[in-house]
Amino acid sequence: MHLLKAQDVPAVMRLLSDERAVRLSRRAFLRSTGVAGSGLLLGIALGSQHRFAAAQQQTFVYPPAAFVRITPDDTVTVLVNKLEFGQGVFTSLPMLLAEELDCAWTKVRAEHAPAAQVYAHPSFGIQMTGGSDSIASSYNQLRVIGATARSMLLQAAAAQWSVAPDKLDTRDGVIYEIGGQKRRATYGSLATAAGKLPVPAKVGVKADPRDFKLIGKPTRRIDSREKVNGSAKFGLDQSLPDMRIAVVARPPVFGGKAASVDATKAKTVAGVEHVLPVPTDRDGNGVAVIAKGYWAAKQGRDALDIKWDLPAGPTTTEQLAQYRQLAAQPGTTAIRRGDDGAMKTAARKIAAEYEFPYLAHAPMEPLNAVVELGADKMTVWCGSQFQTVDQVRTAQAAGLTPEQVSIVTMFAGGGFGRRAVATLTASTR
Repeated sequence: MHLLKAQDVPAVMRLLSDERAVRLSRRAFLRSTGVAGSGLLLGIALGSQHRFAAAQQQTFVYPPAAFVRITPDDTVTVLVNKLEFGQGVFTSLPMLLAEELDCAWTKVRAEHAPAAQVYAHPSFGIQMTGGSDSIASSYNQLRVIGATARSMLLQAAAAQWSVAPDKLDTRDGVIYEIGGQKRRATYGSLATAAGKLPVPAKVGVKADPRDFKLIGKPTRRIDSREKVNGSAKFGLDQSLPDMRIAVVARPPVFGGKAASVDATKAKTVAGVEHVLPVPTDRDGNGVAVIAKGYWAAKQGRDALDIKWDLPAGPTTTEQLAQYRQLAAQPGTTAIRRGDDGAMKTAARKIAAEYEFPYLAHAPMEPLNAVVELGADKMTVWCGSQFQTVDQVRTAQAAGLTPEQVSIVTMFAGGGFGRRAVATLTASTR
């Protein structure tokens, strides 16, 4: 679990308590997400339980279209508020919503949600992916949203046909009349009317797992086709006109700092335009080489002559010795089963020791971000695990307010926690 830096907490809390950030107007939300005229626009009220969620202590209604869009062609698009970086949330989270919506799975699509307070973690109050809790934190939330959408669609059909809602049922994205004239209507044909209805204050969800059609069942991954055919967009795929590339030289040890930098050779590389220091953070600092293309930036970085000031620390050998010493100490018993004395009298004992080096978190896709910075706004394309924190930190780096920063979450090729550290290193255009 990523912990916010102490200096970040005030800024994050200001963002969370900012009425403009929390209470988005319908018009502002539609303008920012580009979903005007897209059929069913759903809002749903959910509470919060964490101190970071001070702004959510009073229950409020999520803006329309926050989590689901149904278009006239019956396509159901689920806006996923987590980062998809290989763990499967682009499939598992839509499954939760679609289970209660009772739509056809072949019609379900997924998109990354924009960075907004409406997509905050129900318990932590910030938009984030971490702790392996995407399913746990979204399980009830998305099922209720799906059930709410289904209820609104049923009400729309009931009003259109002048029948009671309990005379209707749903199956695979179609509402049909039980008895009577046996009328039928697709979700897409009713979505606009349903979006104009008040949101039910309370709806029920399936109580018996035996009624599940999607949850717990083998299901095709929504994002597999585009990842196989190469159309999936990762952070590194984003390109802008006249874009510049920054590659950073980092210290070889956590906490290291550049004592001196000779950039003479780096500046002779064709395409290199700037060599700039990266501000110091908890892991040390670095030197950024900015060029017209990646290869020039990399060659420039490799040509840097940097003298590092490295903090004292244990070597790998010393670290393993410390681990052995600690492993020999009595530990806390988590669970105890069987006969404690059996080992003492065992006729044969087998012991094995396994050693693994301290390894870097090295995802398949290198860490990256694309930044477009204007006078009063900034857009960041990246595979972010902590959109809210990234929004605050990038705004600080650019001298903007968080409301002026748009975070566009892209697919990411792994993360292992590294994408949960919100630090803007070096980006320019």
